[in-house]
Order: sequence, then structure tokens, then C-alpha cells
Amino acid sequence: MKSSVRYASHSGSWYDDNPIKLSKELNQYLSNSNKYDEYQSLKSIIVPHSGLCYGGPVAAKAFINVNPDNYDKVVILGPSHYEYFKGCALTSFDKFETPFGDVDVDTSTVKNLLEDSKHFFSFPQSSDVQEHSIEMEMPFLKYIFNKKPFKIIPMVIGDGNLKKNTELGKCLYNLYEDPKTLFVISSDFCHWGRDFDYTYYNKKFKTIWESTRDLDMEALDIIGQINSQKFDEYMKRTNNTICGSNPISIVLSIIEEYKKKHQDKKISFENAGYAQSSKVKSFNDSSVSYAAGVNFII
Repeated sequence: MKSSVRYASHSGSWYDDNPIKLSKELNQYLSNSNKYDEYQSLKSIIVPHSGLCYGGPVAAKAFINVNPDNYDKVVILGPSHYEYFKGCALTSFDKFETPFGDVDVDTSTVKNLLEDSKHFFSFPQSSDVQEHSIEMEMPFLKYIFNKKPFKIIPMVIGDGNLKKNTELGKCLYNLYEDPKTLFVISSDFCHWGRDFDYTYYNKKFKTIWESTRDLDMEALDIIGQINSQKFDEYMKRTNNTICGSNPISIVLSIIEEYKKKHQDKKISFENAGYAQSSKVKSFNDSSVSYAAGVNFII
């Protein structure tokens, strides 16, 4: 039976479709990033999914810590930007195209998850191709893994709340506990400006961009505390436009469960990098924030 390949719909626009040029760009971003050498067991990362020239330098600060020898599978959780739904949409493609070659989907795991129709459903292929939150992580992953075989489990997360996110986390717990599986959380942070219908400004700061940075840093601090309840309260209080807040919430709930079952382990979630697309000084301006997070189990 012929396999189906999700073509790289944003290649040539959001990132270079020439593998030589793309390789050079990714290498530059990674060369300018530092590893957390004191840690070995990287379990999950938070990375942006914007156009590569915007979010790539920040994403590299998380991706630099990925040792491909340690993993056979990568679970990628990204938000839905174009379709409204609840629960988790799973790909029906067998492979994802990248400029460096195709990446296999772990179709067996996808099939098993789809048996839980309460939480998972098959994403229509037209919607899958339109969504960029998964695709934008593929160039980095394929470049880093190079010829090392690995499979992906792409998950597009819809609207949710703390209860639903915790339920989804329970469904994915065994994958997180597998030492050969890496979790990639695809998320940009604050989308500020009238175009995003979000113009929060704390006037204790001289500029809007400093206020926005403080808002994002509070979120990153809570993520570092690995507290899904507190993160949920933060999102309700601030309405910060973190598009991957539900994927973040899901993984935080998983880590909390892991901590309960493995009290002998030390777990950290570090802020590895942060940037904004522009330093907003006027209410006529806009910006998107990018953050990198790294979760280690020691």
C-alpha cells in the first residue's frame, strides 16, 4: 500500500527549501547556542514555531541539547491556528516531508491512541497541511537527527481546560516515561498588538516591550515550577496570548504525575532563551515573543 506524505507546505516561505542553505542557517543558529552540559537526560523542550528567521535563533537554544542517540521517537504537540476543535488531532499521514528528506510517523502509536475516541481523532489531511505548528519543528529535528532513524507522533491540540489537559496528559504518560521518547512543545509566547487583540501594558515599566517581557517571564517562571494549576490561573488572570498554552499545560500535568511516581528523581524546567520580534514602544506597533525551555530528569 502506497504511503502518504505530508508535503512541506511552508517550505520556501517560512524557511528555506534549499537543503544546503537551510543547513547553513540551522548550523549558524545552533553554533550560537550553548548546551546545558551539567544535565544529561533531556525529556522535553519548548520551542517557537514562527518563520525560521524570527524564532530559529531562540529554538536553537533548546534544540542544541537534543542528543539524537538518546531517542527513537519524538512527540510533537502544537496548537491549532486555523481550526477550532476540542481534544487532540492526530495525523493520518505516514511521513512528513522536509528539505532534508522524509520523516516517518509512528503510525502504530497513532493507531493505538485513536482507539480513545474521547480524546483523539484523525486530523483531516487538508487541515493537517495548512497547520504550521508541527511542520516548523521538522527542519531542526531532521537536521539534528541526520541519518539516525527516528519516528514522530505529531499532535495538534485544540481548545481545552486544566481538567481536559490533565486527562490528555494521562493518556500520554507512558510515552513520557519511555526514556527513548522526546517531547517537543511547539509554542510562541505573547502576541502583542491590536492585530492580536491584546494590548496589555503594565505602566510600572517604561516601555511596552519591557512590560511584555515581564509578562512572559512570569509564565516561564511558573513553567519552571512545574505547576499546571498555577499556570492555568496565570493564563486566566493575564489572558496572555501564548498560543501553545494547552500543549504546555498537558506536559506540565505529565511531569507532575512523573514526579509523584519517581520521587527519587530531580526534575527541572529551565528557561533557555527568549526574544521578541520587535521592541514595542507604541500602541500602533506589534510583536511576537519567542521562548525556549528545556526539561531535564536527573
